Amino acid sequence: MNMHTLPWPRLKIGALRRVPANIPGKARVARALLQEIRSREDVTVESSAGASFIVPHLAEPVGFHLLVDGRYEPETEDFILSRLSAGSVFVDAGASIGVFTVSAARKVGPRGRVLAVEPSPAVFPYLEQNIRLNRLENVLALRLALSDETHERVPFYSAPASHFGMGALAPQFDAEPCTVSTRALDEVVADAGLPFVSVVKVDVEGHESAVFRGARHLLERTPSPAIVFEFCDWAERRFPGAEPGQAQEFLMHLGYRIWPLQGYKTRNRPLERPLTSGSAMLVAERTS
Repeated sequence: MNMHTLPWPRLKIGALRRVPANIPGKARVARALLQEIRSREDVTVESSAGASFIVPHLAEPVGFHLLVDGRYEPETEDFILSRLSAGSVFVDAGASIGVFTVSAARKVGPRGRVLAVEPSPAVFPYLEQNIRLNRLENVLALRLALSDETHERVPFYSAPASHFGMGALAPQFDAEPCTVSTRALDEVVADAGLPFVSVVKVDVEGHESAVFRGARHLLERTPSPAIVFEFCDWAERRFPGAEPGQAQEFLMHLGYRIWPLQGYKTRNRPLERPLTSGSAMLVAERTS
């Protein structure tokens, strides 16, 4: 943590970080303890791995968990890093401020590549700052939305500060839309000259099925990339003609097996059919 930016006793932050993130009540206690600094803007926080991040403020989830846990969504990050090595290629679709982008770029090293895609005009500057702050030269950051078609201008709906990274192509939060461009991942990968992709992370607030349709060539390659992606029933249902589970159904059609992230870690059997209710982080692999 940057003590010049964030005047909070290192001892207290250290004590919070020693408490496991999944302990019931930890987040509630931490929010109470940090009440007087949660409204500070553009705070620099150091992760437990030594990476530095400029976060918009500490009330939104990414900054808060980086501060009190030292990591954000550690199970997702662990899966990504377990599939990367020196020289690997990682695609971060919905990169937000770059938490997974930075850790992946450090893991793959100078011979590897990271493609970080983030459409939000409010969020993208933080992604760029964090890439520079961590002196990463193996990251290509693009401000656009991945989809299954190319459009120069489509509506994009930002999220309020408390949900900073949850901007979406679907109407939400009574927000007035701005415009962003969309492209297919197959096209972006080809233009970037990436010969292969090792891991793809997709967290695009319900637009995952369109991202996968626009990446069909990539996903059908041999070897094909491992995928970690978010499923959320209400987020998928917001798009015209969409039904929850379509992203999973498309991957299964391509020969991918899918597990809830927790089930994958314990080597439970893969899903027999797509999840259609609730929410979960999912992992997908294709063996042929």
